[in-house]
Amino acid sequence: MGEYDGDYVTLVSVRRTAGIASTEISDADVKATIDEVEPQLERYYNTVFTPKEKIEVQDGNGTLRMVLFNNPVLAVRELKIDGTTEDPAHLLVTKESGKIILSSDSTAGHFIQKYNSVVVKYIYGMLEESSTSSTTSAAEVAGSAVSVSVASSTGFTALDWVEIYGMDGYREVAQISSLTTGVLVLDKLVYGHELGSVVVKLQVNQIFTKLMNVCCALAMVARIIGQSYTDIVGYNLGELRIQKGEPYTQWRETASQFMAERDDLLSRIKARPCIM
Repeated sequence: MGEYDGDYVTLVSVRRTAGIASTEISDADVKATIDEVEPQLERYYNTVFTPKEKIEVQDGNGTLRMVLFNNPVLAVRELKIDGTTEDPAHLLVTKESGKIILSSDSTAGHFIQKYNSVVVKYIYGMLEESSTSSTTSAAEVAGSAVSVSVASSTGFTALDWVEIYGMDGYREVAQISSLTTGVLVLDKLVYGHELGSVVVKLQVNQIFTKLMNVCCALAMVARIIGQSYTDIVGYNLGELRIQKGEPYTQWRETASQFMAERDDLLSRIKARPCIM
């Protein structure tokens, strides 16, 4: 059986959940199922579960506040107001709601009330903190390709997403471009961060990963049921009749159990609000 990784689950994890061998459903069909299910669940929750960059254009509203279309907002990377570049460090970002507020240091002073006058580049996604974390060994400055000294780099790898925050109140998410012992090179920091700030590795919500595996497995069970119409369930040999039983019954019970588990997992994560 070949290896395959979707955005959230793998061919191996889906087969382990479903218990269906490659003799029943091919690897190619399992891969196609994963590719179909993953974007459907993201759309249901109105967010993504791995960080995604977006450039968004909105009309200015004449106030200090604006709500971005997607959330949670992990970091605002760039901001333009009426064509003028604004330092994104002049924003206060409310992670969960996606609300951004211009501070008193901003150049524009407000989101100028004009059609398509606000352009924002930001990172969003719903992730959770993992057990891998460290603290900064020095104060860090804003910039690109920032080398962040940490007490320990154990457990971190290149391309991991990390969140950095401290008692200075600044919080943002960045990606590890590369690392050496005790040093993480982060792709971009909008804020400076104080000595002793927490650096924690982010991971996909484990409930969501389980939900994705269950939904893919349920789709595979539906496929098994659909293709069982050609199964021979009985034989006639003269006056002797042999009945094997209908295989659909066991798969119906399997589907029922998967649906119950799916609904329980769906209830544990709330869909994000949609801003239009």
